[in-house]
Amino acid sequence: MKLYRIIKWVMTAGAVLLLPAMYLVPALAERRGLFFWMLYGLYILVVLFVWGVTGKRNRNVSQGFDPEADNRKLDETGEVIREQSRWSGF
Repeated sequence: MKLYRIIKWVMTAGAVLLLPAMYLVPALAERRGLFFWMLYGLYILVVLFVWGVTGKRNRNVSQGFDPEADNRKLDETGEVIREQSRWSGF
């Protein structure tokens, strides 16, 4: 998991440092165009996806995630909503 975090941060640093490099490095400045910006946008989407995958919501049972507790909360919330909808018609 530590390697994944390192890769995530390297990808983020690459995305952040590429913008100033495109304007400061003459060889890269020649490559600016619509195709580059489309590829850069795609790369940003991939970086955002990688950050989203490593969020706190992506836990499994081995990391202390209890699906039964979440299911109980969902069931209780569903019951409250059903009760409210029954009485809202009157």
